[in-house]
Amino acid sequence: VAINVDKDRGDARQFISHFSPPFLIGYDPRGKTAEAFHVEGMPSSFLISPNGTLLYSHVGFDLKDAAKIEAQIQRALSQ
Repeated sequence: VAINVDKDRGDARQFISHFSPPFLIGYDPRGKTAEAFHVEGMPSSFLISPNGTLLYSHVGFDLKDAAKIEAQIQRALSQ
C-alpha cells in the first residue's frame, strides 16, 4: 500500500500512469498520514508486521538500495 501526498491529484495520476505500481495507492493531500508516521523525507517506506510492529523503515529512493530493502522484506516474510 502506498499513500500519495501530492496536493494536486493530477501529479498523483501522472506518477501512477508512468510507473503503473502493482499495489493500492491512497490519496492524502493534507499529509495526515505522513504526519502520523513522522515521515522525515519523501518517499519513505515502512515495513510493518501483521501485529503492527515497525520492522524496517527507509527514506528516499535509489535503485542501489533495492537489494537491501528486498532482503528486509524477505527476512520479515520468513519470520
